Amino acid sequence: MIDRGLESAREDLTQSDVRLAELERSQRRLQHLYDISKLLMRFQTFERTAREVVDLITDTLPLRSAIIMLEAGEAPQTITWQAPGESARRLRMAKARAQGGYSYLIHSCVDVESEEAMMLEQARLPEGATETKTELNDSFVILPFAVGHGPIFGALQIEGAGALEEPDLFFIDAVVNQLAIALDRHTSDRALRASEARLAGIISIAADAIISIDESQRVAMYNESAQRIFGWSREEVLGKPLDLLLPERFRGGHRKYIPNFAMGSETARRMGDSRLGIFGLRKNGQEFPAEAAVSKLNVDGAWLLTVVLRDITERKRIEHAEEFLAEIGAIFATTLDSRKTLANVARAAMREFADFCLIEFADDQGEIRPLEAATSDPIKAGFAAALKQLPLDRSRPHLSRVILQTGRSQIIADVSPEMIQAMAQSEEHLRLLEAIAPTSIMGVPLDVHGRLLGALVVARCRPGHRYANSDLHLLEEVGRRAALALENARLYRAAERAIQARDDVLGIVAHDIRNPLSTIIMQVNLMRRSEAQPERIERAAIRISRLIRDLLDVTHLEAGHLSIEPAPVLAGQVLLESVEAQESLASSGSIELRLDVAAPLPEIWADRDRLLQVFENLIGNATRFTGTGGRITIGARQSGEDVLFWVADTGIGISADDLPHVFERFWRVRKTDGRGAGLGLAIVKGIVEAHGGRAWAESTLGRGSTFYFTVPVVGSVESHPSTAPYPRG
Repeated sequence: MIDRGLESAREDLTQSDVRLAELERSQRRLQHLYDISKLLMRFQTFERTAREVVDLITDTLPLRSAIIMLEAGEAPQTITWQAPGESARRLRMAKARAQGGYSYLIHSCVDVESEEAMMLEQARLPEGATETKTELNDSFVILPFAVGHGPIFGALQIEGAGALEEPDLFFIDAVVNQLAIALDRHTSDRALRASEARLAGIISIAADAIISIDESQRVAMYNESAQRIFGWSREEVLGKPLDLLLPERFRGGHRKYIPNFAMGSETARRMGDSRLGIFGLRKNGQEFPAEAAVSKLNVDGAWLLTVVLRDITERKRIEHAEEFLAEIGAIFATTLDSRKTLANVARAAMREFADFCLIEFADDQGEIRPLEAATSDPIKAGFAAALKQLPLDRSRPHLSRVILQTGRSQIIADVSPEMIQAMAQSEEHLRLLEAIAPTSIMGVPLDVHGRLLGALVVARCRPGHRYANSDLHLLEEVGRRAALALENARLYRAAERAIQARDDVLGIVAHDIRNPLSTIIMQVNLMRRSEAQPERIERAAIRISRLIRDLLDVTHLEAGHLSIEPAPVLAGQVLLESVEAQESLASSGSIELRLDVAAPLPEIWADRDRLLQVFENLIGNATRFTGTGGRITIGARQSGEDVLFWVADTGIGISADDLPHVFERFWRVRKTDGRGAGLGLAIVKGIVEAHGGRAWAESTLGRGSTFYFTVPVVGSVESHPSTAPYPRG
């Protein structure tokens, strides 16, 4: 009886010990679940969190291996853990089970054997523990990671060291559920942070200003472009009223506009009046034109408005420049008078970007002269006029010296008093410059096809108004158009002069032809009543023929087709023939015709008839301007590879002003009686240049003139074409 009671007591005690052990295991599971919950609350990286979770599971349950497979990131991940002392064969078997089970669950092909799979470090065996080698009591469990009715994105497989009881499975299931929730939250948070980072990156690098304001119209977001456009830093603007970025005249309207838009049905729209536009205000107080659009977003019942603003200062500048240049072109087209053109240039420049304008222009002799100096300030008009009249040494410093010397544009953004002193050539010059008081200067050359016509210089005379490179580019365009207008005016003047010369020539030709024709008619009438006088008729006909020949030669010169037929010619023989041919003409005017040849002359490569025409024109020209008793000398000598010929007279001579024009077509000395068409010397120059030589003249007024020309010696030219067209100059 006593034995049976002791037995019963022992059984009760054993059962109590079992219940106590089970209770302790349950408490340990609950504690570990609590620890895992805290661990997942501070979820860090997947690898670190997985390692800590596996450590808690293995501390709760005796495991041989644990494998976590996950596809929630950018690429599939696998983490493997094996208990100390377990064989490699058992781990391979566990991986094969995991591969098959996971593929069955979600039809994925995660490679558990991948080299990239992470193997957790094995824990050290407790001191005195032995490695377990048994292959019995296999117990595998694989549980999927899923949240609610969402898709499976991973799984946990564990291999128990013994049979897993139902509480163990509940524990593992609870761990997997918590881990799945934590992984899903972590993945979502990471995706949200990545999206926010991308959005922040886009906003930060956007070329436009992006500004968000709250319902109280205070700035809540302000990107880098906004800092660049407005000049205010983010720290200076955040939390401040939007008024800070608006010109004062627009602030009241915007305060009303923002609430109306927030309460309206539109979610986005363009801002500003299409007629007036909108303007921003920089930190330095400068206004600028802008385009903007606004959108709204309701966040937790509060409106957040975002403005995207673009600075269109450069676009407006380009549009205005194009309109201004089009207007300039129309102004220049209104006149072909160069002085009116210069005045138009000055007025346009001062209206657009200058308080003072100076235009210097090259005259017909190439001398640079100030032709226009104007100012927008009536008080300074007298100083500008005095500066225009002040004679300057162009080799010394002055406003346009650098431009005229280099042919390049120049800009001086800030003009100091020392610079003004350096530009002055005299006390009077300095006084006028200081009175005009330029604070910023720029200038451009007036250039047409590489030919410098002059310079256009403008200045601002108000403090704080500085020229920039954009202003210089616009002035260069104005200068190009002004130069073309001036060149057109010059060509128009030249065309007018040519027309006048043509009319004069036609009058002269009519006169010169009428005289010999009158002679012919008169002689024919005399022939009817008396003996024939063929000599006079012949001379009259020769004069007409010569005039027609000259007109044809000039026509060929204009077309660039004056032809010569060169061959070896004795230079001395040409001289003798010329003297003999013109001797009767000189004798009729009681003029001595002399030949001056110091040594034997070589053969020249020339067209004999054309050379005789040259001498005929030169000697005939000399007889017209040499009085009775005068002398004409024809000479020649060898000069290097040429023979130098000359025709000198003791006539009235040519003035220094007229001398550069003597070889021009239709040009005649004004003091003559008007005889001659002014073609002879132009033809001389054309014939000589067609031979490869050159012609020039020297003269002293009242003492006579000498005309020189050269012709190449035979052998000095590389080729002797039978016909050499005269190249147009």
